[in-house]
Order: sequence, then structure tokens, then C-alpha cells
Amino acid sequence: MKKYAMISLGCPKNLVDSEKFVGILDNANYELCENPEDAEIVIVNTCGFIQDAKEESIQTILEIADLKESANLKKLVVTGCLVQRYHQDLEQEIPEIDYLFDLKKFHEFADVFEADENADRHLLTPQHFGYLRISDGCDNHCSYCAIPGIRGALTSIPQEKLIAEAKRMVDSGVRELIVSAQDTAQYGIDIYGEQRLPQLLEELHKIEGLEWIRVLYIHPAHVTSEIIDTFARLPKICNYFEIPLQHINNEILDNMNRKVTKQRIIEIMDEIRSKIPDAVMRTTFIVGYPTETETAFEELKNFISEHRFGRVGVFTYSREEDTAAYLLEDEVDEEVAEARKDELMMIQQKISEEFLASFIGKTIPVIIDKPGNEGEFLWEGRSFFDAPDIDGIVFIESGDAEVGKIYQVEIIDSWEYDLIGRIVD
Repeated sequence: MKKYAMISLGCPKNLVDSEKFVGILDNANYELCENPEDAEIVIVNTCGFIQDAKEESIQTILEIADLKESANLKKLVVTGCLVQRYHQDLEQEIPEIDYLFDLKKFHEFADVFEADENADRHLLTPQHFGYLRISDGCDNHCSYCAIPGIRGALTSIPQEKLIAEAKRMVDSGVRELIVSAQDTAQYGIDIYGEQRLPQLLEELHKIEGLEWIRVLYIHPAHVTSEIIDTFARLPKICNYFEIPLQHINNEILDNMNRKVTKQRIIEIMDEIRSKIPDAVMRTTFIVGYPTETETAFEELKNFISEHRFGRVGVFTYSREEDTAAYLLEDEVDEEVAEARKDELMMIQQKISEEFLASFIGKTIPVIIDKPGNEGEFLWEGRSFFDAPDIDGIVFIESGDAEVGKIYQVEIIDSWEYDLIGRIVD
């Protein structure tokens, strides 16, 4: 039996594609191994979203290519967003690559490996959580974003297929279902003529054995009262709103083609907090976007200080070809952008520290991810406001537990981004 390894780079949406590739090979009796050095075939599913991601993908491909000289590697397979954007360049510049598959060309992949392209996904996450990608592609065309050019227009998956897939995942042990897409709020508008996220969540909520539903990537221009009300009404949905704002200055929002204003953003936040007092909002911001003046940056700083998000990520602008922003003048110096990023993260660190300290003495539900690898902690888990590999960790110093189960945990201490607690008997 031939051994293969999968290296999945980028976002959870890309991971779903990787799981599909693994399912195809599993169905053809290939053996998945963790260490690429032990594999005859290595598949690298690349990310090509921004410059840092592209550099990581290229570096990974080159490192794996070196295994042809020092290990068992016979075939290097590369797929994903980087291939979709730069297929010809990769073919010419890295001859060590044996097969290049454009994005989601599962049928071509299956043909090469004499397998069934309709095989079920093989989840690469821990058994107790998994990602349900409800659509692919995007119609938003934000000025800085290459995704529509890579993944195409919004393509929603019919609800009945999603429910069947979710049930299979729960039957396999998934207790936390993480709903993802380029814009989850727009789910269904292409095939049903209207937003259908609330209806989908209603049906997912009915699945027996499913305990948590976490929703990612809700574009602020498409947040509705119906979506907020659905979160408020259904107890399995984590009161965790990931709404990527990217900026708050109206001129920059307009230039970014975000289709939302500062006032509307504040209205959304106020509605969420009034209807769901314990809701935690996570967002991301881009600094260094062309035309971002010092005044616009100060406005963003003040907004973050005033509105106090539970979780925040900050990125410097990445100039990407084939995007509307690529031709913009008034570029912000790279060092200035990095300094602005650091300044925002220092502000957010203090906010996060105070936010998490407010939980000391409280008892909250925590899902256990794994045994602790810090000497003083028995377990590591996550609260309802911690998405895997994105947010913080709840370190648990005492109590009996089982990976994948949810326990009531008393919070006894906190750090800048993490909590410390003990399981309540």
C-alpha cells in the first residue's frame, strides 16, 4: 500500500478541499501518514491569497521537493489557490513538481490515482470538530481581494446536501460544527434567490448529537436582523460573531467596495449586543491600505478603543495583481503599515486582557481539545468565543475530562489572550 502525506495551507475553506483529496486517496487504498519523509507521494494544497501566504506555499513546495533526494518521495503533487493563480509559472519554475491540479479539479486528481472522485471527505481535524463549507467563491469583489478571481462567483451548496454531510460528520464524532464560506451571510442567494443562512442553521440545530454550531466569515454588509435573531433563539449556536470589518473610515470602506458604512457597522454591533448581551465579536482590520491617511488611522484606533471587541486580528495591506486596488496610488510605506499594525495590536492586547479578566470567578462551558502540554495543566480547551487555531485557549489545571466533550469550567485566572480554569464537578 502506497503511503502519502497531505500538507494543507491557508484557511479552513482550503482544508475542506484537502479533506476531499484525502478521501479520494483513502477510497483508493492509499495510506495517509503524518510525516512527509515517510511518504512516496506528498500533496501540497497551497494558499495564494496574499503575499505572505504565497511565500509560505512556495517555501513549502521547495522543502518537500528536497525530499526526492533524501527520503522516499517519488511524486510531488501541488494544488490549491496558488496553482489556480500561477499554474504556468509553477510549471516552468519548479520542475520538481510532478502533478499540478488547478483548484478543485477532483476528477483529474482521481483519474491520475485511479480513484473515485465522489468519495466522502476524510476529516483532518480532531474528531470532535469539523468544518462545513456551505458555499464557495464570492460576489463581493472587495478591491483588495483576489478570491473572486481564484475561486469564482458565489456557489452555494444545496441545503439538503449540507444537512446530509453534517449528519455524517456528527455520526463520525463531530460535536462542534464550524460553518464557513467566503461570506456565510450570503448563503443561498444564488440558488434560492434570498439569504438562507437562518433556515440552514435551523435545520443544523435539529441534528441530534451536535452540541455547538460556530459560524465564521459574516460580511457586515449582509448582516440582517433575521441572522441575529437566529443566533439569539437557537442555543446550540455559539454567540460568537466573526464579522470582518477591515476598516471603519467611510472613504476607505467605499474605496474597498465594502458596501457598508461606519454608521451601519455601529448599528449592527448595537443590535447584537442588545439582543445577545453575552455575545462576543471577532473582527479583522487592514492597515496600510492605499489612501489610508494618519487621520483615517486615528479614526480606526479610536473605534477599536471605544467599541472593545473580544477578538481582533490586524493585517497589513498586501498589494495583489488582478485586484482593483492594485493600481491605486498614494501607497502607504511598508514600515508605516507595520508600525500601525503593532500599535493596534497593543491597544487590543490591553482590551483583551481586561475582557478575559472579567471572566474570573465565572463558570463557562468549555470543549476539551487535547491533554495539556504545559506541565501545570491537565487539559486544553476552548470557550464559545474561541475558534480553533484562531483565538485563545482555556488551560485547565484540574478535573477529570474526555477529549471532545463539553464541561463547565470555573475560570480562576487569565492572561492577555487565554484563560485558566478548573472543571466543576
